[in-house]
Amino acid sequence: MIKIQPIVRDIVLRELEACIALTNGYMNMSSYAYQIRPKVENLSKKQVTIASLVVSLSRLRKEFKKEKPLIREVKIKNITTKLPLSEIIYENSKKFFEELESLHKDISVSPEDFFTTTIGTAEVDIICSANLENKVLKHFKIKPKIINHNLAAIGISYGPEVFNMPNVFFSLLSVTARARINLEELISTPTELIFIVAEKDFGRTVALFSELHREVNSKK
Repeated sequence: MIKIQPIVRDIVLRELEACIALTNGYMNMSSYAYQIRPKVENLSKKQVTIASLVVSLSRLRKEFKKEKPLIREVKIKNITTKLPLSEIIYENSKKFFEELESLHKDISVSPEDFFTTTIGTAEVDIICSANLENKVLKHFKIKPKIINHNLAAIGISYGPEVFNMPNVFFSLLSVTARARINLEELISTPTELIFIVAEKDFGRTVALFSELHREVNSKK
């Protein structure tokens, strides 16, 4: 006989808002039970009562409360910004890589500039300070797939204490997700997550992370 508890657990874990609401104690369990009952009955191949689903949800709440929260408090050390930026996307090709070897010989990048290259399986993405765009285009002599302008970078720095902390990226990404800010790209190093956004979203993004920085670092 298929038990409903693991089925309910899987359903809740797939729904972030439900998982958070249940863990924090503000879920209307009866209402949610009515919502998921058709799915539970389909998966369990049997009829289930609302009361049994509420019991399952109550047990899950006790289980989830013992676990670390999905969204963690990441102690931000610093916020850095760079703009304006350009994004140049090339096809991943042999000709491109032949010219990539001499890129940094031809283009001088200063500490004030932003420059990153991400090599994917099908394409290569270069994000750089706007003043370097023409130099990159001149160097490669290959027509890019796409060129995007008016971008900005917001770098969120944290300490090495987060290395063994799960959900660090998820927690930081939730800040922009809740605000419905579109992310053009994400770039990371061991102690920094860099958000690439449109310039029109730059001020709002910086404000959100500045507020998070104040809130988390003000706690003892």
